[in-house]
Amino acid sequence: MDSLPAVGPGSLPSSPGTDLPLPLKKFYRGEPLALGITQIFTGIIGIVFGLLINLMYDEMIVYALITVPYWSGILYIISGSLAVAAARKPKLPLVKGMLAMNVISAITAAISIVCQSLTIIYFFHFHLGHYCNYLVNQFKEKCYKIEDIVRGMLAILTVFTILEFCIAISVASFGCKVLCRDSYTQTVRFPRKVGS
Repeated sequence: MDSLPAVGPGSLPSSPGTDLPLPLKKFYRGEPLALGITQIFTGIIGIVFGLLINLMYDEMIVYALITVPYWSGILYIISGSLAVAAARKPKLPLVKGMLAMNVISAITAAISIVCQSLTIIYFFHFHLGHYCNYLVNQFKEKCYKIEDIVRGMLAILTVFTILEFCIAISVASFGCKVLCRDSYTQTVRFPRKVGS
């Protein structure tokens, strides 16, 4: 199995004394560990906000109806986990998996941005206060507050989704720099333990 040089726990890939192959240096230049952690955080935020939107507002919102926060959040968490794992132990199959998942996450983020944009357009232009106008005065204020909170959460989710799109593209491009090379001669040999 072809693998890249493993980075030991005591050596940092960005330290000047570390002699790493050029593709691996390019990979670490992209900060896959930090970006992977950010992807995991973005996925968790998306799932939590999706739950809150579903609990607070039971109207048919396009974004919540097709459960975009859940499946996109899970994909972002998987992509981030693979990026963190590839940063800690850069083996070729792990980097390939990270690259594939980040491409899928970028496509998912693009679809999520479209769904969120449609939801925000519907919510701001066509639904603005329409539902709340039919309520009694004491419930009208609460309804408007809930709509404002949902609008704010949709705006925050849109910002996080745009962030995820940029991160997924960035991590995928740095992963591609590792994989798109002429030779795979850099290997790591692990000594076998002989059973006693």
